Amino acid sequence: MTPLIVGALVIGAIWGVYLLPAVFGERGSASISSTEEFDRWTHSIAYVQKQTAADLAASHKDQIRTRRRRTLTALALLAGGTLGAAAYSRSMGWLLTGLFVTSLTVLYIAALAQMKQRRLQRLKVTHVSERPTEWEEPQVKVIAH
Repeated sequence: MTPLIVGALVIGAIWGVYLLPAVFGERGSASISSTEEFDRWTHSIAYVQKQTAADLAASHKDQIRTRRRRTLTALALLAGGTLGAAAYSRSMGWLLTGLFVTSLTVLYIAALAQMKQRRLQRLKVTHVSERPTEWEEPQVKVIAH
C-alpha cells in the first residue's frame, strides 16, 4: 500500500509542477510595486515593438514546442522510472502506477498526433481553396508557323 501512495504523491507532485503555475500565475509576473510593474510593462512593450509579427509567431510556436517536449520527456521518464521501480521491487502497486503513467504518455502522444493531423487538414483545405481552378486560368494557345 505504501508504494502506491508514494507513487501517487510523485505523480501528483510532477503534475503540480506543470499545472499550478498556470493556475496561480508565475511569481515573476506578480507586481511588487507600481513603479516596478510600470518598468516591466515598458520593457515588454519595447520588446514587442522591436519584433515583427512573424518573429513573435515563431517565438510563440517555439515556446509551445518546448513545453510539449518537456512534458513528453517528463512523462516518459516518469513511466520508465515507475516501471523500473516495479521491476526492481517486484511490486504490483508500482507496476499499476507504471502502466497508468505509460497510458497517460500514450494518450498525450495520440493527442499531439491528432492536433497535428487537424492542422495539416486545415492547411490542406486552405491551400486547395485558394488555388484557382484550371478553368479560371488563362488558356495558352500554341501557334506553329
